[in-house]
Parts: sequence; structure tokens; C-alpha cells
Amino acid sequence: MKFCVQINKKNVLKTAMTLISSANKNIDITMDVAEELRNSLPDEYHKRLTNLLKKGIKISRYVFGPKNLFKIIKNKYPMINTYYSGEINKYQRMLIIDKEKGLFAVNEKVFFTEFKPLIKSLLEYVRIY
Repeated sequence: MKFCVQINKKNVLKTAMTLISSANKNIDITMDVAEELRNSLPDEYHKRLTNLLKKGIKISRYVFGPKNLFKIIKNKYPMINTYYSGEINKYQRMLIIDKEKGLFAVNEKVFFTEFKPLIKSLLEYVRIY
């Protein structure tokens, strides 16, 4: 059984948009806060998250990086549950949908998975499972 599939870098945003649109219960997202403030994801991404919140999807964002930037990002997106998870050296990039499928990054490569033990370990890593 293949536990993950690499996603071509040029398709990562499109894949993420498709995944978040498929959410039925919850979305767990990690973020490099300094990168988000420097180079924010497109407005369409944030609009889609806002629309999902209105539909009752629980969205939790786990922020990594300088703690002094945490309040800035929390205030920028007040409607999303935002938690400080530690310094950037602990950062694990991921987007998990309904605790069943998602994207994660390793060594500058992005992968898709539906492998439950991997999803569980990613969520446990940031203590959100």
C-alpha cells in the first residue's frame, strides 16, 4: 500500500483548494507565521476558508515561528481558531481535512496522503489529534 503521493509543486495550491472544499467537519492547518505575513496565500484561499466557517466547518490553524508575530496573525484572521505551536524549528507544514486526508511537506516536497497512521502521527506531532 502506497502511503503517500508526491504533488507537483505547481499543483500544490490547486490541490489544497480542492481539499479544503471537500471538508465536511474540520480542517487543521499549520503555518509559518513569518512566511504568511511576508507572502500571504491568495485571497481566494482565505475567502474559501471563510465560506467554510459559515457552513459550520471547524478550522484550526497552528502557528509556528516568532511568538511576537502570533498576535498579528490571530488578529488578521479572527474568525479562525489560531494556536501558537512553537518556534519555526518545530514546524511541520500540513493541511489535514476531516482527520482523513491531507497534504504535508518534507524536504521541500509536498505529498498527499489518506494513510490513517500517517495522518494521526502528523496531527499528534503538533498535538492537535
